[in-house]
Amino acid sequence: MSDRILVDGSTGEGGGQIIRTTVALSAVTGIPVKIINIRAQRKVPGLRAQHVAAIMAVAQLCNAEVRGVSVSSKEIEFVPGPIISDHIKIEIPTAGSIGLVLQALLIPMTMADQDIQVSIHGGATYGKWSPPLAYIQHVLCPFLSRMGFNVNIRILREGYYPRGGAQVLVKVASPIDGIKAIDLYERGKLLEIKGVAHSSSDLERADVSAREVDAIQDYLVQRYDVPINIDAQYSPSYSTGSGVTLWAVFENSIVGMDSLGERGVRAEDVGLDAAENLSRCIKAGATVDEFMCDQVIPYMALANDQSRFKATSVTSHARTNMDIVNRFLKVKFSVLKEQNLWAVLVQPSNS
Repeated sequence: MSDRILVDGSTGEGGGQIIRTTVALSAVTGIPVKIINIRAQRKVPGLRAQHVAAIMAVAQLCNAEVRGVSVSSKEIEFVPGPIISDHIKIEIPTAGSIGLVLQALLIPMTMADQDIQVSIHGGATYGKWSPPLAYIQHVLCPFLSRMGFNVNIRILREGYYPRGGAQVLVKVASPIDGIKAIDLYERGKLLEIKGVAHSSSDLERADVSAREVDAIQDYLVQRYDVPINIDAQYSPSYSTGSGVTLWAVFENSIVGMDSLGERGVRAEDVGLDAAENLSRCIKAGATVDEFMCDQVIPYMALANDQSRFKATSVTSHARTNMDIVNRFLKVKFSVLKEQNLWAVLVQPSNS
């Protein structure tokens, strides 16, 4: 067995990012880990339900031995086995983020020798401080596809706070020749803007999704001479909720933004918030948005050659991911200021 790596969960970003990346790379490398001081500086420290779900999902994938994995735990041990499972079932009893669970699970799936199916019951497809599942579908997954890793996500039922209750099916095709590098140094011409405004069916009479779309269209058509296609959707959910995800498609990249509906906030303002933030990202010239900046780093580190991108900032989440990656893999990160953007180069150990 490889020497165990000790990770202090209170360092860097100090939140769930450390847990997800550490456990994912433990499964990738076969190196056991112990994480201490989990979310120690947070208002409610220790593991939350979505962190437990993520850890246990990765444990299913690689037949890991785990200790201390329960809600509120501040210390865990994770001893991975080989990545052999081809069907994983995940239960999330709360409205924890499915997107964050997949952040942990998809990384080690790149090492699988067979296709894998994941069934998720419970959790939320939209929530605060987490990527909507639509963002994972339409922004992250296209990047992964270009890297040779094909992920198909079907949302059978959306989930919102407080009950969650989503139902999701994920199918992953094993990369035949491993993860390929991706060059996102230039994004090229803007081709189109797409998106989805989803609401629980009890909001359909108030035209919530349609009003969000109208506000988005009114804002964007005045600024961009490209096709703009935003879908208004409604479907049953256990809780009332609404959310918007937008993405701008360029010749060589995609950037995305989202906005979550909240009680007392007009639908038009929810749509406008997403549109303004997307427009700001487009105008900045970044090749990835601020959320993708940290998500794509582990995949680039596992690739077969140098990858690179440009971002408006290198967030604490991104720097934390770089630090964790360097604990497991021999990777060189270069972060350079280029006018109003930051260029990030990832040179993996096997290149």
